[in-house]
Amino acid sequence: MAYRLEVTCDQTGVGDQLAITGSTLELGNWDTSQAIRLQTSEETFPVWARSPAEIWRGQLKRAFQNHRCAREASTGPTPMSSAVNGPWVVPDAKKVTYLTDVEGHWPYFCNFVELSECLSFAVEGDQRTARKAPELILKDDWHFVFGGDTCDKGPGSLRCLQALVSLKRRYPDRVHLLMGNRDINKMRLTSEYTDQELALLSPESPAAYWVPEDKRTKPWDYLFHLAESAGAHPTEEEIRGFCTGANLLRYHLKYDMGSDGEFEFRRQELAHMAGCEEEDIGDEEVMQSYKESVAEGGLMREYLRLAELTCLLGQTLFVHGQLIGNHFHHCGTDGVAWSVKCVPNDKVDGGVEIEEDLRRWVEKLNTWAHNDVAAWMAEPTWRASPRDATYEAWARRAGAELIAYGTPASHVPSVVYCRWLEDNCMPKQYPPDLLGFLVSQGVSRVIVGHTPHGNCPTVIPHEGLTVIMGDTSYSNMKSDLAYPGDNRGDAVCEIAIFDDQCVVRGRTGATAEGRPRQVVHYVVTESSSAGDPHIGVIQPPSASVPLDACFFVKACLPAMEGKDARYLLCKVDGFTNTYQEESPAEVLRVFGSQSVLKANATTRKRLTSHGEEFGASCSAEGDVLEHIFRRLDRDHDGVVTAHELLTACSDPEVRRALQWTFPDTCLEDVFRELDANQDGIVTLHEFQSRVKRS
Repeated sequence: MAYRLEVTCDQTGVGDQLAITGSTLELGNWDTSQAIRLQTSEETFPVWARSPAEIWRGQLKRAFQNHRCAREASTGPTPMSSAVNGPWVVPDAKKVTYLTDVEGHWPYFCNFVELSECLSFAVEGDQRTARKAPELILKDDWHFVFGGDTCDKGPGSLRCLQALVSLKRRYPDRVHLLMGNRDINKMRLTSEYTDQELALLSPESPAAYWVPEDKRTKPWDYLFHLAESAGAHPTEEEIRGFCTGANLLRYHLKYDMGSDGEFEFRRQELAHMAGCEEEDIGDEEVMQSYKESVAEGGLMREYLRLAELTCLLGQTLFVHGQLIGNHFHHCGTDGVAWSVKCVPNDKVDGGVEIEEDLRRWVEKLNTWAHNDVAAWMAEPTWRASPRDATYEAWARRAGAELIAYGTPASHVPSVVYCRWLEDNCMPKQYPPDLLGFLVSQGVSRVIVGHTPHGNCPTVIPHEGLTVIMGDTSYSNMKSDLAYPGDNRGDAVCEIAIFDDQCVVRGRTGATAEGRPRQVVHYVVTESSSAGDPHIGVIQPPSASVPLDACFFVKACLPAMEGKDARYLLCKVDGFTNTYQEESPAEVLRVFGSQSVLKANATTRKRLTSHGEEFGASCSAEGDVLEHIFRRLDRDHDGVVTAHELLTACSDPEVRRALQWTFPDTCLEDVFRELDANQDGIVTLHEFQSRVKRS
């Protein structure tokens, strides 16, 4: 049985404390904990934060009337959660959609919403140029997981945060926000950018300890370079003139946050949201935006307060980075370390507690992170500023353990800053002991982000388990499509779980030659469901096929525009991806016979992302018409209404596709032509019949 305490807004006020202690025969001992109401909420339930406290047994710190314990039947293990974050383990989750690593790319966020099976904006029209994030609607029975990294590399970070925080508040039990390294490192803003820190800055001020020594640049050296660029041989006084909060933030964004250029992206977004020119937004306004984001009620502070490090929905485990890595401070004799089962705990030897039960591990890891965020919120500044580049020197602040956990120098194996690939970044399978542990715990699927891996998700099949890498943030490194510096283009894919089936669908972008973008759609083969058995298969190396020449099957490209279905193959070398399309027969022949795959005309590196999804004509027979119809059918009920047609046509590719059949025709007339029997809805048959006549 599961129990939930429900407290409505009119029963408590901001700052009130609530504690439940004691025991009952059914519940056993309550966890001794204290919850503090953080802010006024317009929703049914207020928002609380917990921190350990000494509570008198059998006493409620805050008495209130009309509270109730709602007893709910549970079909499996009790859902685990905090009072704030919602459930961390949901055994009966059947429908889940996943998005990750948006990194401030608001148009990409909008592309995903338009593609998604279960998300939609509450307002009509194209939201890519919205000055404020509109409200999102999540379909009933669906869970949404955001895999972390909301911000930093595009002029849309604030709107992405607005949308995600609002969605979590509206659907607290069905929205799961994971902490990424780019989210966690914003905790540093409250301690490293104060007036006191600026006054203390000197030539001895250290660089961040997690940056490799040969790549470290001290903040004073950065300021010296700025002063030198303004005039030769700067004095210390002249250098100090460049010692501003804005310049210090620029330094950290560039040298130890991996976000060079983000300061100007924030300026662009503030100008867009205010409806003014970029030159009207000064450095101080940009700096103030960052400070406000982590102040009480700020968007990033709220995201961190509501977020978690991992969640287990049904048989799918989600983390930002990975469950195993080879770059941690403490690795085993084989040179790798598991981050799964590891819980940071400075009260045990080595600072790591090992939890063998996966569900308890999820609970303990999230509780640790939640407590570190609460401690940071209560004590946001340095106890003592760092004077050297060591872990210990940078640990003298609340939340320091979680901040370190999100860096490459974490002293504890981390699920955040972690990756598991071959040396050349090709897919790599889990070792047998990790695979065995996960399967024994009932996990059949692991979904991760953090590491960019091409222009659509990468599937890594195992016996009894599937790993899916969902970060596509390097889809097109030279796109500049949505804004200068855009490294995505318009590639977007959704990873969606329906009961025991996992579907990947979306688009990769366009070819370098400007041909239509590739449409991706396939079902992942898993032990509990039949899907495409070729996805994720790696070409076996041989004497004639060296390891660095091997491709793997990246995705299935369904039959469209009179063309048969094909497979997208990929070869990875670092962040360079070489792609090639082949027929199913050729994939079977080559991968089965270990012969060398001959390059064809579709081979390219770093795909660009322009062009039309539906190709040069909508009059083609077959799957293309069904695909277009599905795109118009926003609620997937098998018919298209006038409202759905209008909403779908906010996508320029949909408009272009329809214009081939209905040139120079307004949408109202298009709908009337499609609706043959004038009953107010368009069926697939009506759509196909009308388009085929053109």
